[in-house]
Amino acid sequence: MRESKRRFGSCVVSVGIIMASLYIALVPAWAQNSPGQGGKAPQKIAGDFDKVHILPPGAPTPRAADGHPNLTGRYYPNHAGRMLQGAYPIDRSITRQYDPAVTPQVNPVFRADVAKKYKEATPYGSCPPGGTPTSITTQATEHGPMELIQLPGVLWVLSEFPQTIRRIPTDGRPHPKDPDVTFNGDSTAHWEGETLVVDTIAIDTRMRNISVGIPGDAAAWLHSEKEHVIERFTRTSTNYLTYQVIVDDPVVLMQPFTSAPLTWTLAQDPNDVWTEYICSENNEDPDVYKNVDQKTKEEYENGNK
Repeated sequence: MRESKRRFGSCVVSVGIIMASLYIALVPAWAQNSPGQGGKAPQKIAGDFDKVHILPPGAPTPRAADGHPNLTGRYYPNHAGRMLQGAYPIDRSITRQYDPAVTPQVNPVFRADVAKKYKEATPYGSCPPGGTPTSITTQATEHGPMELIQLPGVLWVLSEFPQTIRRIPTDGRPHPKDPDVTFNGDSTAHWEGETLVVDTIAIDTRMRNISVGIPGDAAAWLHSEKEHVIERFTRTSTNYLTYQVIVDDPVVLMQPFTSAPLTWTLAQDPNDVWTEYICSENNEDPDVYKNVDQKTKEEYENGNK
């Protein structure tokens, strides 16, 4: 069973974390209970976190009717195929999405003349949409799932928090000459061998890049209207998906940022289902509309007709 959560603003209150803290305080350290170190076998942890392990690759990459890899699945940003929490004594090799010794990553390098303007942490308590690529990359700290639904000619990308829905044509069509600016941007995709390459422009400049480079909201940064995002989705086996993002913004960055290939794994529990997360800034009096005069109410409800 997944941890029960409630969100207030950008804060997460996790029952799982509270239970983990109690566990850590009341029982010996994980290392002291690990086999091969002279200790006892690991004790059971709430949520079966003692059973967390690195998944095997599983069966070969599933294929769609057109022969391309079938990306459809619900994935987590780790090697375990389930939601994890940092408060539990889980080996770092399971939780991290890449090994810097194997695939090093050079974090974004900002232009000195604009760095102060664009490097801006996410304000505490705010509830902005996720945008592209943040709705995916922010899971490095949110630990939430990404669900892909691949149909002929289209890929749907869904995330729970920030709750995001992206519909991406996969027929290689060009961008419109004058695309509408949106939070998710205008995306189009094509296949390069085993990899689906998603190309996105026209992303609303109010969207921050979170965990694009250094993980966490403190290292978030804004972008210009010239930002160009390329995402690469590669399903290497049934259980494993690699996601890589490239961000080019000549106004903000000295050079395009290319992430390390980031590991995602297929959810293993058949009861791992979609959860609705709604972020509320809690800054609106629930009685505010009760005090609006009748004429204003009618104008609003009737569309000022």
